[in-house]
Amino acid sequence: MKHVIGIDRRIRRQWLDAVLDRLAVTRDEGELRGYLDQQLQAELPSEASRRKSCSIIMKIWVRLPERSMGLRERALQLLPQISGNDWVWLHWGMTARAYPFFRDTAEVIGRLLVLQDDFRGVGVQSRLTGAWGDRVTTKLAAGHLLRMLLDWDVLRTKSKSGQFLQVQKLTSGNRELQLWLLEALLGASAAEEIEAQQFLRLPEAFPFRFDIGPGELRRYASFNLHRQGLDMDMVSLRVARAVAVSGPVGEPVLPPEQVVQPSRRPRRGTLFDDIEDTGVTPVTGVAKASPVRGRVRRSREQRQVEQQLNQEHQRTLGERIERALWCDRLPKLLGDWSASWSDLCVLYRDGHFAGVLALGRVLLPLLLRAIAESHLKRKPAGGDTVEKPLASLVRQGVMTAELQCRLLQVWQLPLPCPVPDVSSATPSLPEGQLTPEPAAKHLLSTLGELGSLVQTSGLRS
Repeated sequence: MKHVIGIDRRIRRQWLDAVLDRLAVTRDEGELRGYLDQQLQAELPSEASRRKSCSIIMKIWVRLPERSMGLRERALQLLPQISGNDWVWLHWGMTARAYPFFRDTAEVIGRLLVLQDDFRGVGVQSRLTGAWGDRVTTKLAAGHLLRMLLDWDVLRTKSKSGQFLQVQKLTSGNRELQLWLLEALLGASAAEEIEAQQFLRLPEAFPFRFDIGPGELRRYASFNLHRQGLDMDMVSLRVARAVAVSGPVGEPVLPPEQVVQPSRRPRRGTLFDDIEDTGVTPVTGVAKASPVRGRVRRSREQRQVEQQLNQEHQRTLGERIERALWCDRLPKLLGDWSASWSDLCVLYRDGHFAGVLALGRVLLPLLLRAIAESHLKRKPAGGDTVEKPLASLVRQGVMTAELQCRLLQVWQLPLPCPVPDVSSATPSLPEGQLTPEPAAKHLLSTLGELGSLVQTSGLRS
């Protein structure tokens, strides 16, 4: 059970903006505390209350452990590139790193908003008591944080007391800022590594919309991506980076002794690595046995399976590269629809064309009804079909008749055979039925044309 809550009062966003703006001028802790105390005097006349609030803010941005120094300096580097409205991205990441209770509260809220459009404060408090204890301070701190998020404009209240809703998700065209926040949240998480698609949909990042993909995660210097299983990319932090940022003259940002040196992680074992199992407890003074006798060698069957997998991988590599490049050239579904789009592209890349058709026909009516509801300001009738939403969009001039015909053609494409699991391999095709690869390719290209409508609608999945 966790014990130290730390952030037990409302911290207004304008206070954090003030200290962040001052950090661009000086890093002196005493000067920053004095400046912050002066800024808070009007709203917090009590010296004790002002001192506690200053301590919380200083821990977020000033009094940092060495592992967070580089993160802060790169945040300051981003200031000239972003607007003041985007500073909340930086506050969110640094607060999550400094206070686990803030991160856990944000995660609880994010999970509740996935299940429903609104939530009650008591629901957040009850879910936090499992990790933080069923005590008065936990519930009071959760209430303060909810009011703080209202001040940060990431939540709003309903007319009924105690009910909260999410405002429209915050977006930023600065991709470095998006990657920075993901790095901060990964460092704040208890998990050492997270699956890439799940990483882009972290519940604790619920106020923000990310439009980056696994490729940008792989190119980001602070992330290390490695493949787990056949098609699962795992993201972990590489090492803490010390960034040399020019501060005021005579005031170095990071002294040499604080530079974090890269650390080498042990190589991860694979399924077919030799396993050392001597079955003997080492005894001091006894000579070490020969490593050859103590190893369990791979069996012939294991070596054959490994050889078959390698041959299959090499045989289909060229085709999969061509399909992946073709998908990259298509217009993409962004925002909260990006995960489903990525799943479709992965299925197509690996040759699971029946899976593309099955998943695409599930996604298409949901996407069209959401677009129609956004533009028409009402829920269109028609059950799970696409004909009526398409007709409504064409009548309103949102969609061309040509695109309507293509989408109807996609909807009427027959599946090659029943597919109970869209992630399974492509089943064998009976004679006379449609070849699935052209059908899957046509479906993807047509769905890609809906990307512009999704962007203009600002939709959530």
